[in-house]
Amino acid sequence: MSRARYIAAVVATVAMCLTACTAASDNLDPTPPVLVPESVPPTTTETPDSAGLSGLARIPWDGGSAFYGKFSKADAAGWDEPTFFPIGVWYASANDPQMKFDKAHGINFYVQTNPDVDYKVFEENGMFSLMKVKNAPDGWWLLPGNYVDDEVDGRFDWDAGVLHMNQTIAEMKSSEEGRFTYANWTPSLITYDAPMEITERYWDTVDVSSTSNYYYASACRDWRLRTPGGYNPTTTATCQTSSAYAKAMQVMQEVNLARGVHSPIWMLPTVLSPEGERDLADQMTPDRVKAQVWAMLIHEARGIVWFTQAPGGGADNPCMSGDALADVRISNRACARDQVQAMAEVNAQVKALAPVLNTQSYVWDFGSGLDTMLKTYKGAAYIFAMTDDARTGHRTFTLPSGVMGRTVEVLNENRTLAVVDGKFVDDFPQESSHHVYKVAL
Repeated sequence: MSRARYIAAVVATVAMCLTACTAASDNLDPTPPVLVPESVPPTTTETPDSAGLSGLARIPWDGGSAFYGKFSKADAAGWDEPTFFPIGVWYASANDPQMKFDKAHGINFYVQTNPDVDYKVFEENGMFSLMKVKNAPDGWWLLPGNYVDDEVDGRFDWDAGVLHMNQTIAEMKSSEEGRFTYANWTPSLITYDAPMEITERYWDTVDVSSTSNYYYASACRDWRLRTPGGYNPTTTATCQTSSAYAKAMQVMQEVNLARGVHSPIWMLPTVLSPEGERDLADQMTPDRVKAQVWAMLIHEARGIVWFTQAPGGGADNPCMSGDALADVRISNRACARDQVQAMAEVNAQVKALAPVLNTQSYVWDFGSGLDTMLKTYKGAAYIFAMTDDARTGHRTFTLPSGVMGRTVEVLNENRTLAVVDGKFVDDFPQESSHHVYKVAL
């Protein structure tokens, strides 16, 4: 099923099940109190920029950057600004020179960091944190949210894990009002290893969720994604391609639909191979570094959390690392240099497109063999595109009738394409190929 047809089905289903799904998500053990994140109503506001596409349906909506506006600390930190897109690092060295290097490479927050780094270093560099740092005052403005825990579902049995999350968050809430909560889960929560009911219970504990899916960078083992009716399953032929990240995001969006709460989903792209496989086919390349990000953005990821470590593999790891960014800054390490540069490039592109990415997408099927996202901003349509199922070749795009431009600008590629009879054609020579198009409405 194409992404557009899938979303169209989602839109129709939301109207029927939102009330029932929301009620179901509240039926959890009330001791301790279950902290269910508030949802942003999936309303649609037409603007002059979108008037030409007013007849098209919109995707279920978490609010984009506006989601963070309901949290006073995140609001004060500017996370609700349309120009802001969260781009973080999971664990960082975060001394002053490293922080400057990371920021120059597009990073704006850390999930975890060296606890001995004083808060003043964060203030001097304007870097956000999701964990308390040394000497930080109460109400510190560079702490917009709280990282709660990592992969709890893999360390506890189902009920004990939910209990642990709720207890941990309850303790945080007593002194950390006004901050959103974030947790990362194992890939098991979106596979057949976990029933949907279990996944919902875990996601209901926090405001923002992610799962650690490293399809490019590890052997095919975590590819048993749940496949509700109409889904195209990930197989051994496609599990080490960009399409696997797209399908993982699609299944994560299904969790939001089941919950009836459309909250942000972040993604964890990798710079190196965390498992350290020696086989070149299991290693990250600059193209793969970028493609994983675009595949997940096309499926409405709302934040990037880079995993910059490669701790596994032992003697078989050709590039073992505790922090690829630090390795490149300190020694210009050859095995990580090109990947870190690719990370910086895609971060810069995402930052430039933040006002577009923070808008509500439209439901539209551009044509066969495509995986796309359609948005509008300041009088132009933006089309984010990759191929479906890791295939390659030429693709024909059929534009909605409200898009009237005769020329398509291919962003970041210094080229244009002609629109003929409402269509244009472009090439996707590799499974990792991705394009962003801009065309006047």
